[in-house]
Amino acid sequence: MLQILFGSILVSNPLIAEAASTPTLKCTRIGQRIIWRKEKYICVRSGSKLTWAKESTKPSPAPSVTVTPRSTTTAASSSNSYTPPPGEFGVAKSSDLKLSQPLSVSNPSFVNPSRGYILVRRESGVIAFSNNCTHLGREVEVSGTQLICYAHGSYFDAVTGRPIQGPATRILTVLPVIERDGTIFVVDTL
Repeated sequence: MLQILFGSILVSNPLIAEAASTPTLKCTRIGQRIIWRKEKYICVRSGSKLTWAKESTKPSPAPSVTVTPRSTTTAASSSNSYTPPPGEFGVAKSSDLKLSQPLSVSNPSFVNPSRGYILVRRESGVIAFSNNCTHLGREVEVSGTQLICYAHGSYFDAVTGRPIQGPATRILTVLPVIERDGTIFVVDTL
C-alpha cells in the first residue's frame, strides 16, 4: 500500500520524479571545471550569468603518423616534449607574462579545478602565489598591479605577496615554478 502511495506521488509531481539535469554546484569562475554524474562540465558566461556547460566528449582526431628514418641519437636526447609529473601543471605561456604584471591562472586538472594561482615575473624569475587569501581563504584577484581579496579588503604586494592592508597578516603561499620550453609550470602539492 505504501509503495502505491509513493508511486502515485512521484507520477503526479514531475519535479520530484526528475533529478537535476545540470550541476547544482554554483559556477563561480569562467574556466572552472567539475565532474558531475560522470560527466565533465565547464563554467561559461551566458549573457551576464555564469552557468555550467557540458564539455564535448568527442574523441580527438588521431594524430597523423609519418615514418622517418631512425637517427643514431638516443630517444632521451632526441625528445623535446616534456611530460610533467603529477602535481606539476602547465598554466601559462612564458610570453604571456610581462615583468611585474601579475597574471591570474587556474589549475587545469580535474582533481582540483577550483585552485588558482597568481604568476608574477620578477627580475630574478617567475614566482607563483596561491590565490587563496591568508585571512580566511577567499579568492585573491588581480586588479592592475595589485592583488586584492574583495571579501574582506585585504591588499597584497604583487611582487612579494606580503599583505599591505586589511585583515590578512601573512604572506600569500608561494609555490615552486618551473619555466621550460616556453611554458610556465606550477608545482602544486598543497
